[in-house]
Order: sequence, then C-alpha cells, then structure tokens
Amino acid sequence: MASFSVPAQNPVIRDQFSADPTARVFNDRMYLYPSHDIPGATEKLKEWFCMADYHVFSSDNLCDWTDHGVIVSQERVPWVDAGSYTMWAPECVRKGDRYYFYFPAAPKGGERGFKVGVAVSGSPEGPFMPMPKPIDGIDGIDPCVLVDDDGASYIYWAGMGLRGARLADDMMALASEPVLFEGLPEGFKEGPFVFKRDGKYYFTFPWVQDKTETLAYAMGDSPLGPFEFKGLIMDQWPDGCWTNHHSIVEWRGQWYLFYHHNDYSPDFDKNRSVRIDTLAFNDDGTIRKVTPTLRGVGVSDARRRIHIDRYSDISPKHAAIDFLDHSDRFKGWKTVLSRRGAWVRYDRVDFGDRPVTHVTARVKSPSGGTLEVYAGGMDSDSLIARMTLPRSGRWTDVTMPVTASPQGVGDLFVRLAGGKGVEVDWIGFDALPWEAGAFESGTYRNLFSEAGYSEAEISQRLEEIYNSLFHGPDKIYFEVGDSMAYISDIKNRDVRTEGMSYGMMVAVQLDKKDVFDRLWRWSRRYMQHQSGEREGYFAWSCSIDGKPNSYGAASDGELYFITSLIFASNRWGNDTGINYLAEAQRIVDQSMLKVGKTHAAPLINLEHRLITFTPDNYGGTFTDPSYHVPAFYEVWARYLDDGRSGFWSDCAKRSREYLHACVHPVTGLTPDYSNYDGSLTGRKGIVGDAFRFDSWRVPMNIALDYSWSCADGEWQRDYANRLQNFLYSRGIDDFKDQYNVDGSDVERVLDAGGYRTLRHSLGLVATSAAASLVSTDMIGREFVTRFWDARHEPYEDGYFDAYYDGLLRLFAFMHLSGNYRVITPR
Repeated sequence: MASFSVPAQNPVIRDQFSADPTARVFNDRMYLYPSHDIPGATEKLKEWFCMADYHVFSSDNLCDWTDHGVIVSQERVPWVDAGSYTMWAPECVRKGDRYYFYFPAAPKGGERGFKVGVAVSGSPEGPFMPMPKPIDGIDGIDPCVLVDDDGASYIYWAGMGLRGARLADDMMALASEPVLFEGLPEGFKEGPFVFKRDGKYYFTFPWVQDKTETLAYAMGDSPLGPFEFKGLIMDQWPDGCWTNHHSIVEWRGQWYLFYHHNDYSPDFDKNRSVRIDTLAFNDDGTIRKVTPTLRGVGVSDARRRIHIDRYSDISPKHAAIDFLDHSDRFKGWKTVLSRRGAWVRYDRVDFGDRPVTHVTARVKSPSGGTLEVYAGGMDSDSLIARMTLPRSGRWTDVTMPVTASPQGVGDLFVRLAGGKGVEVDWIGFDALPWEAGAFESGTYRNLFSEAGYSEAEISQRLEEIYNSLFHGPDKIYFEVGDSMAYISDIKNRDVRTEGMSYGMMVAVQLDKKDVFDRLWRWSRRYMQHQSGEREGYFAWSCSIDGKPNSYGAASDGELYFITSLIFASNRWGNDTGINYLAEAQRIVDQSMLKVGKTHAAPLINLEHRLITFTPDNYGGTFTDPSYHVPAFYEVWARYLDDGRSGFWSDCAKRSREYLHACVHPVTGLTPDYSNYDGSLTGRKGIVGDAFRFDSWRVPMNIALDYSWSCADGEWQRDYANRLQNFLYSRGIDDFKDQYNVDGSDVERVLDAGGYRTLRHSLGLVATSAAASLVSTDMIGREFVTRFWDARHEPYEDGYFDAYYDGLLRLFAFMHLSGNYRVITPR
C-alpha cells in the first residue's frame, strides 16, 4: 500500500498511468477505481490500449491519495483471456454491506468482443473475489451501475450503441431485457455514466462530435430513459488526445468531474492520467460546461510544496511549462520564466492563521536572477518576498525570510523581476517536510545536512554516539564469550527485551552483523520461552547472568525483535547460520496461538487489532501509545511472508487511528498507558495517565511512520506542530520530561534510577527533535540544532542514564541523519 501527496493539482495519480476513472464516495471517503494503462506488452499492443489489472485509490481530501494496490488482475479471473490485456473501464458500487466491482475484458476461448464480469468484497479496498463467469446478456465495455433510491439497481454499458438493463437483486445477473438508448446524437459513443440528482437521471457519455471525444449528456425521468440530449460537459481535447472518460460525484456539498488526459504521455494518447475539476449546475438542472484545468480542485496548504507549473493563469509571453526530465516524465513539470516580467498565478493557497516566516523555492538559475512573490495581487502592497537567486545550473533550494505574512486563503503570484532563463520546480513556506514516504520514494531526509552540517561532521557524530553506547567507558553493550552479548539498563542493573531488541535494530540499520547475531543468540538462549504457554515470547527482564527477573513479556520487545529480524533477513539473507525470517515468523505464529491461554495472549489484541501493553490477560486489556509504530506493520505486510499481509496492513491503519484518539488535541502529549479507544485508563498509580518516560518515544515513532509511509501525513504534520509548539512554549532549553497530558504540571514525579526530580532530559530532547522530520513550523529547526548541541553527560544532580537517554539519542540521530531506513531484500 503506497501513499503519495499532490497539492490538489492535475493529474492526481502521479506514479503510474490511470484512465477511465470511476469515483465513488464510501464512508465519507473518496474512492477512485480507474483502469491502468501500461506500455504495450505485446507487439500487437504497442500502439493500442494495454491494461492488465486494476488498482483502487482513496483520499480524505483529494490531495493525499493512498494506492491500496491491485484488486483484480487478468490472470486471477477464471473467464478472462489472461494474455488479452483488456481490463478496460471499470465500476464499483455498494449495495447493502457488499461492494461490487464490474469490469470488461476479452473472454477465453477465442470468442470475439468483450464480456463484463463482477468481483465482490466486504470492503471498498478489497480483497475482491472475481465470479467464475461473466454476466450473461452483456456484450460490451464500460459498465456503469446505478443503485436507485428504492434499492433497484441498473447497469449500463457500451456495445453496438449505449445500452442498459435492470440488475437482479444479487447484482450479478440481468433482471430485464437490455434497452438500446435512442435519441442521442449521431457519432461514436461509449463509457456511459449515470447518476441521479433532484429526481432527475443524468445519462452522460463520451461522444465523438468531430474528431476526438467530448463529454456529453442527456436527462430523463426514468433510469432506463427515454433521455433528452442536452449538450456538452467538456469540449474535445484541442491537442488531439483521442479519448476522454469520466464519472461525476457529489462529496461534502460539492460536485466533481473525474476525467482523463494524456498529461504524462503527450506523444502517445493511449497512456492517460486521471484529473479532477469541480462541476456545477444551472437553476434548471442542466450542467455548466467544465473547462479542464491544471490547477485542479481544493485548497493548497502554503506549508507544502506548491508546483506552480499547475498554474491558474500564466503571462502570455516568456513563461512556459516543460517536463523536469523527459526520460522520466512522472517526475513532473517545471515552470520556465525566460524573460523579466514573466509570471504565473496559482489560486486558493491557504496561509492559515499562523504567520509564515520563510519562503523556499527550488530553482535553477544559470545567470542568477530575482523572484518576487506576491499574495492576493501583483502590486507593491502584496509583495511578501524578493528572492535573490544564485548563479547555478543545478537545482537549488533558496530560502528567504518573508517581508509580510499573509493569512487566510488567497492567490499566489510568482514573477521574474530580474535575470533570464529561470526555472522553478516548486515554492513553499516554512519548514516543508517531505511528502512521500520511503516505501514509495526510497529516499530519506537528512535534517542535519539541511541545517548546514557537513556529511563528514554528521558521519563522525553518528559513529561517536554509537561507539559511546557500544564500546565506550559508559557502554551498555557487553559481549559474552565468542558468540553472545547483552545490553544492560545500567541504572536498573538488568537486561530488558526493550534494550536487546533496540540494540538489534541499531545493529541491522548500521550493518553490524556480528553485534546483531550476538544479541539475538543471548536473547534466544536466556530470554525466549521455548515451550509452554509463553512459547515464542521473551522474559522482559533478566539479570545479566541470564536468570529471569520476570517471566512475562513486554509487547514492545517482541515488536522490535520481529521487525529487526525481518530486516536482518532482507539485509544478510537466511543462510549464514541464523534463519532470521523463520525466527520472526515463529514469534508471530506462536503469538497467534495464544488465544484462550491462562498466562499469555496474542501480541496484537485481535478485537481491536492494536498492540497490547503486555501479551497476557492483564496487559492485553490496554495499550501503551509508545508501542505504536504503524510502519512496522507495513514492513510485516511486505516482508514477513506469513500469509497475513492484509491483517498487518489493517493493524497499521488501526494504529494510526488510535493515535488520533490518544494524542491530546492541544498539547500533542500522550499518556504512558491508555485504553484501546485512546482514553485515559484512570489508574490510580503514578504510571499511566501522565506523559512520562514511555511517552517520550511517541514523537520519534510518529516521525518514523511519516518518514517511511507518509500514509497519515496531514494529521502527523499537525501533531508535530502541536507537540513542538507546546514544548517550545515551556522554553526550548527548559521544558521538563513529565507533564499531565493537558500540559499542566504533574502532582507526583516519577523517579528514575533513584533520582526523583523533573529535568530537561536528553531522551525527550532527542525524540522531540525527531518530530522535526514532520513539522511544518520553522521552530523545528531549533529543536534540531539544540539536539545537535546536546551532550550525553551527568545532570547537575549527578544522575546519568547511559541506557534510555543513550538509545533514544542514537535512534533520533539515525532518524534525523537519514540513517534509519526500510531495509529491503538484497
């Protein structure tokens, strides 16, 4: 499952071709079911439409789209010719609690033409189960289904004209004879899409009025006509793109037209991409003609990258749009301002109610130049920044303070005030976190480098931090014999699954196989239960000689053991003495067998699909916010190979939803423990309802999820801003390490290592800095520099935490330097 962000611009699917879009609203979320153009897979299809499967995408804001992956493919449908590549325009509707996905394809057996099949699911995202046979009585393409207000369903298709019939109650067979719709204009027509509004039925369709397809419509009082032709929704493409295909849907009070164009393939119009524009009606119910735009729909956040090549208006001379890379057009476009005075306008930019402080533009300016940035108009009173561009033939990020801070929603203007031949990739305001996760992009942000530290300095500092923990005088790593080692929580004089699994994660991330193997061998020998009810789990605390202090498990240890073992399998393979993947699978498989046990329970609460505090009948009734690392479950879904990928993907989704409920809406703080609905447990003990040591990890975990997945980017950016603004309000050099979740002072202070005092702890300095990977506020950079300058040394009262402060410091440094990564199979 991949997620990607586009700032409400066309086209909306940016990493693959997509065409023939059917948009549907399910559970107040927009779902998009397009066909999937690919380059010709056979010689016969080199110059024709070629489609092998279907993806489904969804969005909560029309800007951030999640690709839920392939839901139907030609080789998985029993009746389809698996080498035909004819998975053309699809449809999906809901009736009752089931989702019905309709699709055309060429059948097996040499039969000419197309049939229409159906696949069924309990979720709009799938998995969908294709029926073994196509719908009898339909010979054609482009199915569309209308579920009427009375529950009756109708199917429409194109085949020797436009046709329709009533569907049976099971949605898989015709319940009436097909009707050929007449009274429509002469010329080629396909792709019917029917919807109902204010008691009227709209019968819409692509129509070749002249040389290429327009979008046209008719209206009627019955779902099967007759329909009266009314006119055009959209004119034919002036650049000669042969097809258009569409759907029309209302969502949150606004009507939208989904359609396609060959934006990424201007030389070959059989590779198309989905676009969206708003649609409106006249008082008499007729449709106002839609002019296709590059700008698209929605409001763009000023604190995200704005690609002004998707402009609302452009100067008539000396401004043009071109691909960034003609060899890889999915990289997008650039704006070329060739002469002084050239400009572009980009409308509907939301500056919010917090003043922006800086503007950044990614530019290429071989001769140097000056860009002027305006908000609201292009007069002197609207000027917010004048950017001096360095001479450079390479892409350069230029950041300048703004001279004025607009608020609310308005138009953005960018004008070349000096120089020539300036190219602009994007422009944005304040911190501008990345907008694609590493699962998709394969890249990682280095905030230290962005802050001006050299690569040599960063590498040296990382090595120093690692060595201080593993080999220095205050080390926490101790080797045992020639094959084992443990990590000790020095202040508590024990070995914990937390530290052992953290150490394994550090080792696999930094490619230190000997360290990893030593830690795993000690864990497996002394901590892991090899039989009994707890088989597969680990005693969470042992003495340094391996004797268990407690036989029960702590779920975060198992979480990190499994994930680090998967990464070890991906990095080093499973044939060097340890079968890492088999060990990870064993932990998971044994966990799933714990239902109904007296002393153990599944690691994941199966009702809520959320991680337990401890996998037993007590700790299984609540959770710990700092154990929630949703991207880890995505790793399991991709690489664990245990047959539960759908389950793990759902766990990632549920974990993100849980964090929404658990995080305080103002401060961004979380309790150490919570109920599965995110509410406070109400426990009377000192540990539980307040933000204390466990919860320090939450900002770093959310930063990891953002960096790797970015599947919940909008909420996570807001979270990071809330948290950092709260801590900043308490003094960036003074904030304490324990608070009530509403930000008030705690009445009782939890001690650490026998010291009972509030302090400005290095561990929280580190994890709050990691949140800068997500935050849009410029104060994030201050957190980064404070962390860089922080030292791991005793506090004024003599307290020193080599273990917890040290590990969080190392993890945060790895994150911020781009060295905490998804390790893919070698």
